[in-house]
Amino acid sequence: MDAFVDTLIRLLTDWGYPGLFVSALLAGSIVPFSSELVMVALVQLGLSPVGCIIAATLGNTVGGMTCYYIGRMGKMEWIERYLRVRHDKSERTQRFLQGKGSLMGFFAFLPFVGEAIAIALGLMRSNVWLTTLSMFVGKLLRYAVMLLAMEGVISSATGKSAGTPAAADSDQSLPLITVSIEPLRYFTEALAGNRFSVTSMVPKGSVPESYDPTPRQLIALSRSRAYLTAGHLPFEQAWMQRFRDNAPGLLLFDTSAGIPLLDNAPHSHADGDTRHRHAVDPHTWSSTVNARYIVDNIARALAALDTLHRTEYFHRRDSLQQQIAALDTLIRQRLGQPDTPRAFMIYHPALTYFARDYGLKQIPIEADGKEPSPTRMKWMIETCRKEGVRVILVQPEFDRKNAAAIARETGAGIVPVNPLAYDWAAEMLHTADALSSDKQTDSHEQ
Repeated sequence: MDAFVDTLIRLLTDWGYPGLFVSALLAGSIVPFSSELVMVALVQLGLSPVGCIIAATLGNTVGGMTCYYIGRMGKMEWIERYLRVRHDKSERTQRFLQGKGSLMGFFAFLPFVGEAIAIALGLMRSNVWLTTLSMFVGKLLRYAVMLLAMEGVISSATGKSAGTPAAADSDQSLPLITVSIEPLRYFTEALAGNRFSVTSMVPKGSVPESYDPTPRQLIALSRSRAYLTAGHLPFEQAWMQRFRDNAPGLLLFDTSAGIPLLDNAPHSHADGDTRHRHAVDPHTWSSTVNARYIVDNIARALAALDTLHRTEYFHRRDSLQQQIAALDTLIRQRLGQPDTPRAFMIYHPALTYFARDYGLKQIPIEADGKEPSPTRMKWMIETCRKEGVRVILVQPEFDRKNAAAIARETGAGIVPVNPLAYDWAAEMLHTADALSSDKQTDSHEQ
C-alpha cells in the first residue's frame, strides 16, 4: 500500500498544478491522502507557492463539497458505509452546528471532524454559496500556514533557505553538481576535489535506458549548480525538457562532446532479417579513448562554474589523463595475448566502444532491447560456437537466464560485469580480465 501511495504522489507531482488539484480533491473528500507532500514537492521544484496554495485550496474545497452534497442527499446508509461517519456522530455534529449557520464550513479543514462538518451542513441544507465560500477561506488559510511550517522544517533540517544550492546527500556546505550516472560521478569527484558535492541521477541497480527520476531527485536537481549529461542516454533525452522546466537556471554540460560516436550495431537473425538501428550508442564512458574527452569536458565545465580555481581543475585533468593512458596500456597488454578470443557475448550491448578500442567483437543477447526469441536463441548458440566465444558477460540490471541457457549449450563461462559501477578504472580492468584467456570463468550457471 505504501508503494502505491508513493507512486501516486510521484505521478501527481509530475502533473504539476493539475496533479496538486487532484491530490487535494482526494484529500478533501473520502480518500485518505496527503496533498501537503505534493504541494511542498512542487514548491521545492520551483513552482509558484501562491499558485500551489490556490490549486490545493480549490481542489480541497471541491473535495469538501462532495461530502456536503452527499449529506444534502440525506442518504444515511451511504454516509455510514462510504464516508464511515456514524449516525450518532453526524447527529452530534448537527446539534453543535445548530444556529451557527453556513460559516461553520470554515472549520471543514480540521482533521477527523472536517468531513463530519461538511456532511452535517449538507444534511442541514445550509446555504451552498456561503458554505463554499467559508470552506474555501478556511482551507486557504490552512494550506498557507502548512506550507510555511513545512518549508521551515525543511530549511531547518537542511541548514539553508529554500532555493539555496546545497548537496542533497552529502556535504551541505558545498555547491551541488548532478551527473547522470555513477561513472561520471567518479570522474567529476576526481576533478572537483573538495570544491563541489556530486550526486548521480541514476542509482545503483537501475537501467539508464528506462529510468524515471523521483520527485526527490528533481528537487535536488533544482538546487544543483549544473547537470552533467552522458549525452545520449534515453532517459536524459526523455527528461531533458522537464529538467529545464523544473530548474530554468540550471547549467547543462554534455560530457560526450567531441567523441566520435558509433551507431548501435545491426542485429542479424537466423531468419535472414537484419534490423538496422541508427541510434547513437550511448555507452561512451566504456572506453579509455572516450574517457579522455569526458574528463576534458568535465574539467572545462568545472572551470566555467568556478573560474577562480580553473587552474586546479586543469591540473587534475592532466593527472587523470595520465592515469587513463596507463590504464589503457595495461588493458592492451592483458587483451593482447595470442590466445585471447576476439569475440565475446554480453546481455546488453554496453561495451561497443570498448570492443572498438581493442579490436573485439561484441555479440549482444538482447534483441532491440527485448529478450531474445527462441529463434534468436538458437542463432545465438550457433554464433557462440562459430565465433569461439568463451565468455558471456552479464550485468546486474538484467536477468541471467538466457545467458545461462547459452552457457549450458556452449560451455562458455559467465562473468558478471557492471559498466555502470562507480569505480570506473577498476571496472574497466575487471572487464579486460574477464575477456583475457587466463582470467575467464570456466564454470557457468546451471
